[in-house]
Amino acid sequence: MTQEELNRIIDSDSYFAARKDPSEAEIRLFLREVDFHCPLCGVELQSRQQKKPRHKRFEIAHIYPNRPTIEQYLALDGVGRLGNNSESFENKIALCMTCHSTQDFHTTAEDYNRLLNIKKQCLLSSAMNDLSKSLDLEEKISDILLNLTSLSENDIAALNYTPVPVANKFSNSEFLLKSKISGYINSYYPIIREELRRLDGKSGFLFEVLSGQIKNCFLKVNMATNDKSIIFDHMVQWVKNKTLSSSTEACEAVVAYFVQNCEVFYAITE
Repeated sequence: MTQEELNRIIDSDSYFAARKDPSEAEIRLFLREVDFHCPLCGVELQSRQQKKPRHKRFEIAHIYPNRPTIEQYLALDGVGRLGNNSESFENKIALCMTCHSTQDFHTTAEDYNRLLNIKKQCLLSSAMNDLSKSLDLEEKISDILLNLTSLSENDIAALNYTPVPVANKFSNSEFLLKSKISGYINSYYPIIREELRRLDGKSGFLFEVLSGQIKNCFLKVNMATNDKSIIFDHMVQWVKNKTLSSSTEACEAVVAYFVQNCEVFYAITE
């Protein structure tokens, strides 16, 4: 392929658009979606509190090249592309300068697909946040989380509880998630159940309201993905953000309780 032939291909493909510099608001969105760290090497791109860095440590990179070289065009033949055109938000991502340089000049299909999948996860996470960020959560759930973090091993061992299996909610390929959730249920289900019974009807707290809020969050994020691991992790983070809890494990135990209580995940039908 000659450069002239490639130029004709690019000129006839509507995906390739004129370069457009991102606005300051868009730059902030690009940084937030990668948690202010380069998604390829993990180096910090900018402090979360810093609005304008004194020394820029990142660049907004095209995932699919805006103007590919012959080598890039041939290497990326047949790959999927995100967005309506090369300047779409979906086709850009924040990278450190070193990774951007490598991505720009030594693009392989393997490296491209890795970055493409990272961006897809960023977009999915953003979609789930948009769906769940406005949802309410009962304030009293914070008391339960606090009590869970203060439990000792002896407190848990003193319980005689044989839980109902959650097997019918997970396929064989979801064994790791099933094991994780089952572990929380085995240890904490009766404790959380008693805490909820103790609080129900007091100080304006209603279990049915909380149950509906958890169910609503599940239904919202399930609109964005069917991946149970992603849904579980997002719901845990949602509970943690809403309650300002410092314990991820306590939040996992609470979400696991509602998996067992049927508000989270659907049973697998035969």
